[in-house]
Amino acid sequence: MGHLQLRCFISVLAISLLFSSFLASNQAVADTSDSWEFHIAPYAWLAGLDGSVATLPGLPPADIDIDFYDDILGNINGAFMLVGEARKGRFGITMDLVYTDIETDSAIPGQNFTTLTSQTTNWIVSAAGFYRMMANDQAFIDGLAGVRYWSADSELTLSGGPASSYAIDNSEDWFDPIIGVKGLTRLGESRFCVICFLLIGGFGAGSDFLWDVNANLGYQWGEIFSTTIGYRYLDVDYEDDGF
Repeated sequence: MGHLQLRCFISVLAISLLFSSFLASNQAVADTSDSWEFHIAPYAWLAGLDGSVATLPGLPPADIDIDFYDDILGNINGAFMLVGEARKGRFGITMDLVYTDIETDSAIPGQNFTTLTSQTTNWIVSAAGFYRMMANDQAFIDGLAGVRYWSADSELTLSGGPASSYAIDNSEDWFDPIIGVKGLTRLGESRFCVICFLLIGGFGAGSDFLWDVNANLGYQWGEIFSTTIGYRYLDVDYEDDGF
């Protein structure tokens, strides 16, 4: 049984360049011209990890609970996030790349082992096409559909006792269809805006179900640069042959 949740996201410069031109002027928000627009931005996801992963056959799954607000900086081995978009008129494509490598140690009762080390590595690559369903001087809403690729590797190592250390490795990758909406609205005539998206998917094709929601507050510093800070909750429920 595998139920994996990535939760609690704070982004700094998260979608800074992706939405910059939309905020630069009132006309840019509603722009549906035939010229191509390209946007790309790295972002930081201070992600916690909460869920359960399989161990040995016949034994219960192991729980993983790492809070981003007090654990993640000491437990993250590496991370990389990048989002990009290309749009022409009302049509466009978007991609989102997430890589995380999180490791934590916890004490366990037992005669043979005293420490459980959990290392979880995830790749999440999303690609989708979108259509601008509504646009005016203050806001836009896009409908999107695409696919999300997952690669999850969970390694549990038992150590610290009289017995030799023992490692259990579970790896899996799969594809999920995704659908959703994303949008932006300016806050009056100010340089601030609210940016949100909601995705659902899986539907039994890969995972049983996934949902991904994000809300950001953005500020436009100039014509080509903006910053955002926000919260993201991503949940996926996937099982396959004991994983």
